[in-house]
Amino acid sequence: MRNIWAIIVGVFVAAGVGISIYHAVEGRSPSTTANEAVAASTPSVAQSSAPPTASATFDRVEVTADDFVLGKADAPVTLVEYASLTCPHCAQFHETVLPTIRKDYIEKGLVRFVFRDFPLDNLALTASVIARCAGRERYFGFIDAFFSGQKTWAADKNPVGAMSRIARLGGMTQADVDACLKKKDVADAVLKQRLEADQKYGVRSTPTILINGEKYPGGLTVEQFRAVVARKLK
Repeated sequence: MRNIWAIIVGVFVAAGVGISIYHAVEGRSPSTTANEAVAASTPSVAQSSAPPTASATFDRVEVTADDFVLGKADAPVTLVEYASLTCPHCAQFHETVLPTIRKDYIEKGLVRFVFRDFPLDNLALTASVIARCAGRERYFGFIDAFFSGQKTWAADKNPVGAMSRIARLGGMTQADVDACLKKKDVADAVLKQRLEADQKYGVRSTPTILINGEKYPGGLTVEQFRAVVARKLK
């Protein structure tokens, strides 16, 4: 597997943090990119119901105004997910686990959910930028759409074109998408978030979940999540 982190950080540093999305995806094979994402993502724990053990604990995981958040700010439990939009295990978490978390915990004010980008490849970086360009009100709708359609757009011969079609269905025009893909500041923010995840919390793969500072690489099943949250709510 190619060292994707070295590639992204190399571009990140060489460009003085600035980067063009069009340049980021230029010359990359869609199939190669998708395969890299599979290889770099953490094996799913969806088949396990064993009580989870945190791999590390942090005293504080700060949530800022720049974060994308679902739920009440004063919820007793904060779940932070680091994910890549080309990671199949992240898609599985969003399709099979997060809906229950939303219904049973987020909507009831028990959990605050924070989604953070950790792109494993340039396609994930591009998708993250498009989701941010969609605006805060539509952001999570775009995240859901990219995960639910991941197998299709990530394997498309023209993945950026496929992402553009999703964006248009979500209310963006092609002109919006074209302008978005040239915004270096948005790409900078995504890459900075990835760098901070590595430096602050030792995130190396996706999905990685932090629950009130406890780190769980590989995601959690619904049962495992319930067990962790039950401890936090005592």
